[in-house]
Amino acid sequence: MWIKRLGYWAGSLAGQIILVALFALLLIQLIGVQIYRLEREEALGLVNSRFTLQRLTAATRLLNEAPGELRSEILKASRSETLLLNIDASRPAPAARNAKLEHIVRTKLDYPPGRAVIISAETRNGMLELPPHPHRHRHPGRRPPLPDIRLYGAIELADGQWLHFTSLTDRETPGWSVKAVLSLVLLAGLLTGLMIWLLQRTTRPLKELARQAERLGRGDKAEPVPESGPREIRETLAAFNRMQDRLDRFVSDRTRMLAAISHDLRTPITSLRLRTEFLPDGEDKHKLQAGLKQMEQMLNATLQFAREDGLAEPVRDLDLPSLLESLCDDLQDNGHDVSLVEQSPIIYRGRPTALRRALQNLLDNGVKYGGKVEVRLLDGKESVRILVHDHGPGIPEQQLEEVFKPFIRLDSARNLEDGSVGLGLAIARTLIHQHGGSLELANHPRGGLLATVTLPR
Repeated sequence: MWIKRLGYWAGSLAGQIILVALFALLLIQLIGVQIYRLEREEALGLVNSRFTLQRLTAATRLLNEAPGELRSEILKASRSETLLLNIDASRPAPAARNAKLEHIVRTKLDYPPGRAVIISAETRNGMLELPPHPHRHRHPGRRPPLPDIRLYGAIELADGQWLHFTSLTDRETPGWSVKAVLSLVLLAGLLTGLMIWLLQRTTRPLKELARQAERLGRGDKAEPVPESGPREIRETLAAFNRMQDRLDRFVSDRTRMLAAISHDLRTPITSLRLRTEFLPDGEDKHKLQAGLKQMEQMLNATLQFAREDGLAEPVRDLDLPSLLESLCDDLQDNGHDVSLVEQSPIIYRGRPTALRRALQNLLDNGVKYGGKVEVRLLDGKESVRILVHDHGPGIPEQQLEEVFKPFIRLDSARNLEDGSVGLGLAIARTLIHQHGGSLELANHPRGGLLATVTLPR
């Protein structure tokens, strides 16, 4: 469950921005620590080199001026963890020498040209055998690890002996100390908290926009979305409110126009019917009267649909199983073979009258053209499905979408009765679309036609 919640959170706008920000913070910290370590290493190297030269020149002056019996004490006092000193008679022969450092030490000591100063600078990763040290413990069969070497060489003393020296680097401090980790955690926590507050303030209007858009898509009358948040969000919400107003005006104008046209056409049709009564009996008279009757039926159906479409029925909770059961019972009372074979207890939020009319049209078509009808109500996590299966001849595959067009009658396929104007399925799909759902037709594998109504939760 927590993995699903984490995945859902990571897929949201706030989650993705926070993850990117934390990744950027960690990357910046890593780069900063690395830069700090490089600069620290460079600074420590410079300080150690200068400190080594100062101690080395001071120790050399003392050794040149002090009696021989004090040399061991001077060496002991001059040694440190980063500077190893030893005196012997051997002259070193390094592969490379640093003339600049030799000149600095010779100048500080005021050495004559005949007294040698030999100094070499070793890179940090260079390997060098340390000169023997009287205080270094040796373990047979095991060579101690050597730290990185900065400077090494020897200075000739006044009595001809050589002061050998080796400068070592300080031990590196760990790049990620407890304080550094704690600082990063506190910084990440503070950044996450601020971003959560900011993103909630930003995404709250977007969530309200999504909720209102869903209501609008289901035909519900949505209130204007409060225009709050950053400027771009406010502009988006304002555009949505304007779009909603324009859609409402467009639908209302279209419905009123359709109702007005249907109503106004009834007067000339009635006048024509009266005139046909004065015609002599014959085939032409009967054909004219039949045509006028069919036109009047089409206008009545269109006018009824326009009026009901413009009622803006409020949305409320309704018991879908009870609605389907009452429709099936009404048809059974009229002698039709209709059964609700499967149902789930579902409370659905929609327009009761509109849904009743849509389902009534589907059931009427089923019993009219298929005889026996079976109805199933299936509940899902994201949608509710209503399956209406009749046992009629079905519809050719290439004409499954044609039957949803207004005034389309597939007489050869469905054996429609006289008087049908071909608005039943068109009205049913329109009413289902107003709920944000869909209505699809398909030929059932066992014969007959299967109508599938899908309503979003």
